Amino acid sequence: MNLIFFALPFLFISVLAVTNLNWRQLVKIVLFLVIIDGALRKWILPQASNLIYLLKDVILICAYLKFFIFTYKKYPLITNKYISIAHIFFALASTWLFFQSFNPDLGSPIIGIFGLSRYILYVPLMWLIPYLFDSEKDFYQFVRNYLLCLIPVCVLGIFQFYSPPSSFINIAPGGAEAAEALQFGDSKIRISSTFAFNNIYTSYLVVCFGFLLPFIIEQKKTHFVWKALTFLELFLMIANLFMTGSRGVIVYCSLILLGYLGVKSFDNWATIVKSLRKFAIPAVIVMIILPIWFAPAIDAFSSRKTTSKEFSERFGATVYIQSDSSSKSFFDGYGTGATQSGNQALRNIFSLPAGLNPPPAESEIYRVTLEIGLVGLILWYGMRISLLVALWFVYRKLQSPYLKDMALIALLIHLQLLPGQVVVHPVANVYYWFLSGFIFLLPCLEIKNIYDNQCLSMFTAHREAIDKQN
Repeated sequence: MNLIFFALPFLFISVLAVTNLNWRQLVKIVLFLVIIDGALRKWILPQASNLIYLLKDVILICAYLKFFIFTYKKYPLITNKYISIAHIFFALASTWLFFQSFNPDLGSPIIGIFGLSRYILYVPLMWLIPYLFDSEKDFYQFVRNYLLCLIPVCVLGIFQFYSPPSSFINIAPGGAEAAEALQFGDSKIRISSTFAFNNIYTSYLVVCFGFLLPFIIEQKKTHFVWKALTFLELFLMIANLFMTGSRGVIVYCSLILLGYLGVKSFDNWATIVKSLRKFAIPAVIVMIILPIWFAPAIDAFSSRKTTSKEFSERFGATVYIQSDSSSKSFFDGYGTGATQSGNQALRNIFSLPAGLNPPPAESEIYRVTLEIGLVGLILWYGMRISLLVALWFVYRKLQSPYLKDMALIALLIHLQLLPGQVVVHPVANVYYWFLSGFIFLLPCLEIKNIYDNQCLSMFTAHREAIDKQN
């Protein structure tokens, strides 16, 4: 029966292949699916939790096939030397990852191939994103509509917080014991909303907080309804940040805000001051209403702050690499995917032999080192640092205010993800490579803007010439 269920994703590929959905629609479905993935796993099909986890991967593979085989046309992409360096690092890292996926310590190459997919499956998103949107307006509207999902997601989070841990909406994929482990404060649940786990939800909130900033600070005129919706999203998000019980998510959002304002102030201090004046009154209203309506959330968060391990120690754990006490060398790891959580499920389904157990690790930097050794670590993080620098140069060259803001947001999120979890994080992995695609997307959209403006100017001049002749 397990093998039948395991085959369902591949049947789903065949179904999608004959539908009228194009690759653009499939990619956008994946971006929305990451929001409801946990709801499907917790409440709709809990028996098929592992299959639902792979659903977005199946849809992405179908999108890749439709794009690269059937619809791909090579257009020149605007690049810089750092993205070229990143591509070199990626090619070398992929070769090393493939080599390590056949490490005998894994017990079976199936474990290695699955681990390899966690590293490279989402990378092609970076090359698809430049073709996903036809114009800056199209991109702007997509992000704005995507942020609307925050409203139902955050409202559900509020219901979770005020519901008992035993409530149906607070069930976790691991069952009652998993839900009990997520309690904090006065027996309040650390909310996960439509996501499978609390730490997955917090990553979504960080990304959406970054996406919201340009809409809050923006100078161009927007309809009152959209302004009201933007501040409603911000208000509900801030309430949910406290209800997650996570100090890290609040620190990350604060750093993104400070980094955004700090970098923008160097470009145009007067514009930032003018924007903050518009933002001041809604911000004060939020600060007044929040403690009144959601005092239990703030109290529960404060109690966790004073009773849990210090945040500084936890942050240190994200970048800590300890010496391996076993005979393994840092130049040779335990194999690609050796530390990933899906291994046991694969061993059970395929009756695979047990592999060599690596030491326990929380930090992704340490986990990558354990899996692919020091050589792999240098190649993988060399690529990630190159992408970070490439985003900075894209930001410096852009002229469009909104595109420039989105480049800065992508840069800041990349920066906070550098010591954080990406490879082993099902949501951060998707968003990381989606944001990496901004390196190609944003310059392309700006060139389209320039071309459209030139065409409009030529058309206007032509019409004026005709009017004068008449």
